[in-house]
Order: sequence, then structure tokens, then C-alpha cells
Amino acid sequence: MTTESTPRSPYRFAVIGTGFFAQNHLHAWAEIPEVELVAVCDIDEERVQAAARDFGATPYTDAAALFANEDLDFVDIATTAPTHRMMVELAAAHGVAAICQKPLAWEMTDAKTMVRAMADKNLPFMVHENFRFQYPMRRIKELIDSGAIGRPFFGRISFRTAHDVYAAQPWLIDNPRMIIIDVAVHLLDLACCFIGRPETLFADTLRVNPRIVGEDVATILLRMPDATCIVDASYETKSDHNTYPQTFVIVEGTEGTITLGPDYHLQVVSRGTVTNEDLIIPSHTWSSVPWNAIQDSVHAIQRHWVHCLDTGTTPETSGAATLELMDITLGSYESAEVGSRYRVGTLLD
Repeated sequence: MTTESTPRSPYRFAVIGTGFFAQNHLHAWAEIPEVELVAVCDIDEERVQAAARDFGATPYTDAAALFANEDLDFVDIATTAPTHRMMVELAAAHGVAAICQKPLAWEMTDAKTMVRAMADKNLPFMVHENFRFQYPMRRIKELIDSGAIGRPFFGRISFRTAHDVYAAQPWLIDNPRMIIIDVAVHLLDLACCFIGRPETLFADTLRVNPRIVGEDVATILLRMPDATCIVDASYETKSDHNTYPQTFVIVEGTEGTITLGPDYHLQVVSRGTVTNEDLIIPSHTWSSVPWNAIQDSVHAIQRHWVHCLDTGTTPETSGAATLELMDITLGSYESAEVGSRYRVGTLLD
């Protein structure tokens, strides 16, 4: 005699923050049947009401009221960095697992406090560091792990554009820390994913656009135990072919080279054999060019979160892993400020 197992109820969750990028979160969650959106929260009344109407959830303008009134399995925190610590601590206090947007915090002290608060309650915690979940980046990681190019010894990860990033994110104009914390953090995470954690780094920055406060160009040299990697980012690079928001990658190994160029063209040189492929980004009813690779990565990282909840495994971009990434990111600012190499791990001590 056999019995059918009772289907597990969907994970009940809320999204806190319903602004520009959070729309991608909301659309991606709507495609994942294992979860149920029960509430949305935002201090902007008009915005939260629109999200509640569009995605069928209860609206809140106060996060404390949300946690007090709703029975949640997790929250997706899609607000700006200054509010992250408060939101994560609220989640921890109510025994609710959490995903938090990057950057986790502006300061390492706040980041450590958030990670500790969740760990003390043994709650799953993941940072929404989605670039490594882009389809082309998963392909590159798969090739490296397969041994197709041997041992990687050099990399370059580049994001260069003149796209007006300030229109959708005006807070970037006045922020004293800008392109490193906004986009280079993703590239630094990719460098760690592809080649490994650096031991030291050296960074230099420029401010080209006079209307902003922080840096809009950054170049960072990472020194791994047996490899080097250059991470470079610019919001002032003009070209005749707009590739925003694409990331370009070169990884050289002892047996070949992987090159991800414009328009997701992937070339692999492996032991004398050359293959070329134009990667097709998985599509969604709500995704659109040129955002499709990033939008698909949001869906991929959120599926990864559900898998981790189901299996009890640690997310790739866990709180602990993000502390290491924050050390590298904030260390880049320290290196640029003092003009010398930064010893990775200093801020973790």
C-alpha cells in the first residue's frame, strides 16, 4: 500500500521596498510557485498601493506593523542600504528568514551586526548579489569548473557605459561612495567566483562627471595566491554601441581562455580548439532588452533561495560570504584613499 505525501504549503513572504529594482523582484517571485506573496511594504503610499494591487498583496507603510501582523517564512528586503540594518534586525527579532539587497551596508560594523543577528537565531540569510546568477556568468563558471581552460591565472571583469544611471537612482548623485559600491561590488564578487579570493588589492578612482559627489570610474587590481584579476568600472565611457548593462569577462588559464564580449558573445579557446557562441538569455514575460540578463538573474537567485530553504543548504551569497565581499569592497575605498595596497581581511579582524 502506498500513500501520497502531503504537498508542502508555499513559503509565505513579504517584499519590503517597492521601488525601481524591486519591481524585478516582484515579477520574478510571481513566476515561482513554491512561494506566496502576502504583503508589500514601502513608505511611499502611492507606490506600495500600486504594488499591492498589481501583485495581490496586503500593503503596509510601516515595517514594524508588517512583522507584527503577518505570519511570514521570509522577507525580501529591497530598500536602500541605510535601512537594511533596521529591517534585518526586525526580521531576526520576529524569527523570520531574510534576503537583503546589496550593498548590505555602508559600514562593516553594521554588516557584521546583521549577519550576527540572523546567525544567533539560526535563520537563513542571503544577500541579493545577483550578477553571478546571470546566465552568461553561470556558463563561464561551469566552463572553469570543468577544467576547460586549466588553472586560471589572469582575469579582467569590466563594466563600462555612459548610460544615465542617475535617472532611476538619483541617490547616486550625492552619495560619497558611488561606482564601487553600486556596480564594482558585483564585479568583485565575480572575480572571487571565477578565480578565488584575493590576498591583496590596489584601487584607484576618478570623478569625471562634475555633477556627482562620488567616484564614477574605478580600477582595482586583485592579487590572488597564484593569479591576478583586474576589475574596472566606468559610468562615463562613450561608445558607438551601447552595451549597457552588460559585463565583459576575460579569464585566461593554463590551457585556454574564456572571453565574454559585447552582446553576450562567448568564445572559448580550450587546448587549441576554438568555439564561438552567441548566448541567448532566458526570457520572461516581464523582461525586456537591455535589462533581460539582469532580470533573469533576479529570477535565478530567487530560485536559488527557495532551493536553499527546501534543502537546508547555505546560499552562495550568504551573509558570511558577503562579509568577505564587503571587506574587499570597502578595502578598495581604503586603498584608493591612502594610495597603497590593502591586505584583504583587515576589516574582518
